[in-house]
Amino acid sequence: MGLALDSIKVFPIPSSKANELFGCLVFNKNKISLTDIDKNNCCQLVENKLFIPEYTTIEPQLTKEEWTKLFSECYHFLHPDIGLVELDEEVNWNDLVEVSEERSINILEPSKTVSIPQFISSFRLEVDAEKILENIENPYSEEEMIENLPFNIQKLLNGNQKEMDKFLAFLEKKPEVALKMAIPLDTLGTGRGGAYGKFYFGSNGGSFGQGIGGIIGNLSSSASGVLRWIFVLIFVSVIRGCSFNSNSFGDYPFFTVLIILFVVVFIVALALQGSSSRSISRSGSSALLDSQRFNTLQDRYEKLAEKYIEQKEYSKAAHIYIKLLKNYNKAAGVLENGEMYNEAAAIYLKYLNNKAKAAECYEKGHAYRQAIEIYKELNQDEKTGDLYLILKEKKEADKYFQKVIDRYKANFQYVKASLIYKNKIGNISEAQVLLREGWRTNKDAYNCLNNYFSNIKTTDELAETISEVYGKDVSETNSESFLQAIKQEFKRDQKMEELTKNIAYEIVANKIDKKPEIALELLHFNEKNRSMLKDVMKYKIKAGKKA
Repeated sequence: MGLALDSIKVFPIPSSKANELFGCLVFNKNKISLTDIDKNNCCQLVENKLFIPEYTTIEPQLTKEEWTKLFSECYHFLHPDIGLVELDEEVNWNDLVEVSEERSINILEPSKTVSIPQFISSFRLEVDAEKILENIENPYSEEEMIENLPFNIQKLLNGNQKEMDKFLAFLEKKPEVALKMAIPLDTLGTGRGGAYGKFYFGSNGGSFGQGIGGIIGNLSSSASGVLRWIFVLIFVSVIRGCSFNSNSFGDYPFFTVLIILFVVVFIVALALQGSSSRSISRSGSSALLDSQRFNTLQDRYEKLAEKYIEQKEYSKAAHIYIKLLKNYNKAAGVLENGEMYNEAAAIYLKYLNNKAKAAECYEKGHAYRQAIEIYKELNQDEKTGDLYLILKEKKEADKYFQKVIDRYKANFQYVKASLIYKNKIGNISEAQVLLREGWRTNKDAYNCLNNYFSNIKTTDELAETISEVYGKDVSETNSESFLQAIKQEFKRDQKMEELTKNIAYEIVANKIDKKPEIALELLHFNEKNRSMLKDVMKYKIKAGKKA
């Protein structure tokens, strides 16, 4: 009930049973409304002596002298259930309620929490281009490589045909496993491996087919011949330095035999080396990858990539195009078509240096920060502003939109500049200023005035504006453009018909002497008036005869 202890008196009412209370009588010094009493019962105070229940009365009626004589100075309470009770003892709250001592308490306030937004206003991704590329270029870790392979990887790199056949068969049976150590096509065509880098495609007889391997082979053969001639000269000089008589040979028999043995071994070694080199040069069996196998391998890679595309495993398909086929455009296109825009953007940047496509993909992938940085490099200020708007950074967006507007103004493209003000910045008043300037300077005057009128929403304001422009900014040179502009407003509202028609008649009347065909413009304002057409045609014919 919200009662204050200092504004009430409380008397306990004993029950008819021992050690029980019937209730308490609360005597309130202040006024109290019935709504605050709630479920409690009200009492009546009679002659400031006796409390009786509500809706009861005392019979027989007593005089004041009888009230004073029968009741003492204390209050009394009369109820049908318990009878008459003297209220001689008021509740002393000081004896019953012990007030605790006030203590100073240090209240610890919790730190401010992060407010949870009620709705998502923008969404963007922050991407790591290097990590994305690494996942595409190297989808398999070293632990996933298979040790027991049916082919020799080193011989395969050297261009061995048998190992290539084994690899192709393995690629056909287990493409997933073979892909983990698949060999790029350009690797098979470079100088990696033995045989002095003799890797080429096509027939053995072609002069271009020999490539660098043939040149190096010829140099190798020439070097072996030179060494042989040098050794022969040294051998002859040594023999001539010795005496061939029997006494001399008898004195140095061990030395002579050692020289002859060394010469024989060296000549045999040179012969074997020359034979091996010629064999390799003629056959190319250990370092030649023919066109058929090359095309087969290329076809297998392409079919495997297409299979991954059908299965929507775009990362694996892109890995084949990047690492094995070296077709970077195809790899980026596959990822973009698979809506893996951030991955496609990374390839456009690293391999193709196509910043425009990279920015477009970053934008599609909601990586707006990365797209903004590229658009800034490309000086695409309008796109930069658009993305800042998506990020709810309007101040930054307006800075770049203003750059676009300044360029349009410098080139007198007032309509385009006004559209940036209206649709991007949201400042129609500035857009109207530019359009009015374009009309006054006669730079695309008709389109400027047409957009100027279309930006006015109410017909009353439009009527006032048309009259104001006609009175201030219409001259002999631009009156026809103004006539074409108000033709568009004639059908906009019935309220505009009379105003625009009157202005049209004035313009035609001022120019009809010099330009009779302008009378045809009145037909637009009188489409239902058939006699107007006849009159205009008659006037035009008559004016033509005079001319």
